[in-house]
Amino acid sequence: MKLIKLMALATVAGVLQGCGAQQQQPQMSSVEEQPQISSIEDSELGLDKNSVFETPEPIVATITGGEPGDNENLGAYFEGAPPPIPHLVEEFLPIRIGDNQCLDCHDDTSMIGQPLEAGDPTPIPATHYTDLRRNPQDVTEELIGARYVCVQCHAPQHDATPLVQNTYQQ
Repeated sequence: MKLIKLMALATVAGVLQGCGAQQQQPQMSSVEEQPQISSIEDSELGLDKNSVFETPEPIVATITGGEPGDNENLGAYFEGAPPPIPHLVEEFLPIRIGDNQCLDCHDDTSMIGQPLEAGDPTPIPATHYTDLRRNPQDVTEELIGARYVCVQCHAPQHDATPLVQNTYQQ
């Protein structure tokens, strides 16, 4: 017990001695020695090079029109991205169970990997016939349910100007 009291007293004495000690103040250097910090203009911030205090009008992009087979398919915008739809889709929507009009042209497993001629529909890829969660090694004859609603991933092509340069090439 005496040992505990002695240790507690020594600890309190050490703390009190530390509190009374003066701390060294850092020496201030002259203005010339301090690094100069340059400011960034608000027009240099972000992707939009206008002032942050302006509310610019949005750039209007139009969806590529036309019937299926009329337009060039631009392919994916970047690696792993779903390719855009090169025609209007309004008349095919909404996609429902048992009513997916995209399948009328694109559901042809015999065309997967085959060369296409101009105007030929792009076949749905083998990945869309593969249940990647439960059975990733088997390609089925039926479109997997998770891939049934095409417009969840695929959007119609448009003429929007990219905000940043895209150097991706297929």
